[in-house]
Amino acid sequence: MDLCLKGNIRLIFLCVEAYSILGARHITTRLECGSEEVSLNQYKIGMISEMIHTASLVHDDVIDGADTRRGNASVNAIWGNKMAVLVGDFILARATQILCSINRPNVISVMASIIEDLVMGEFMQMTAKTGATEDTMEQYMEKTFRKTASLFANTCKSVALLAEGTADLQWRASEYGRHLGIAFQLVDDVLDFISSADITGKPVSADLRLGLATGPVILAAQQYPELNTLMARKFAERGDVDRARNIVLNSDGITRTRKLAQQHSQDAARLVSSHSSCIITLLF
Repeated sequence: MDLCLKGNIRLIFLCVEAYSILGARHITTRLECGSEEVSLNQYKIGMISEMIHTASLVHDDVIDGADTRRGNASVNAIWGNKMAVLVGDFILARATQILCSINRPNVISVMASIIEDLVMGEFMQMTAKTGATEDTMEQYMEKTFRKTASLFANTCKSVALLAEGTADLQWRASEYGRHLGIAFQLVDDVLDFISSADITGKPVSADLRLGLATGPVILAAQQYPELNTLMARKFAERGDVDRARNIVLNSDGITRTRKLAQQHSQDAARLVSSHSSCIITLLF
């Protein structure tokens, strides 16, 4: 972590506090084969992945105007939007420096695509227009890949690249991460309806309050078309959030989203079990 912490003491303090507020966890990503140098670089990839994720959360809270994150006051709520943006930028800058120290252009390119996807995913979310539920679901899945699963997929692919894995292993690593990331987001979207703030650290129906139509809502709209009207106005009128939540809870939207998450989880597990010579592991 000393690679992350060189520099201005005040900025370092703010970054450490940001990690604490966000509840960031130590993550190591590795492919269980290769030299000690490869393992060190794979460790760096895990650290870079966590740093990109943390920076994206800091920036997301500014964009969403969020006051809390996982039960704590958000970075922007404590220090203001300007300081929060700078903290996120600083974390990304340090992540880039660590990435360059690996000195592998192909890996740098793959990891850089994570940030590109995050930005494109945020643009998709901001400019989303509702249409047929089939189109909306397709857009939702693409946004889910860009904002969440790309981080998993490209981190895993980078680990395989560092191990000089075959093209097939690189593909399996990327697909493993993609399926895992999509499953993660689908479960998170379900929890927004069935869990509590004490467990998730965010208010119930937080996504609806932000005007976001997630998987459970989109699938529920196929059963209850009146949801399309609420989606079109981004749940902005009085009573829209509660009405949408009740419709979703009485529909098969949550069950179908859970099944979709289970399917992606099983696909990820199959990709790992079918390539036992170099097993991909994520240690959280």
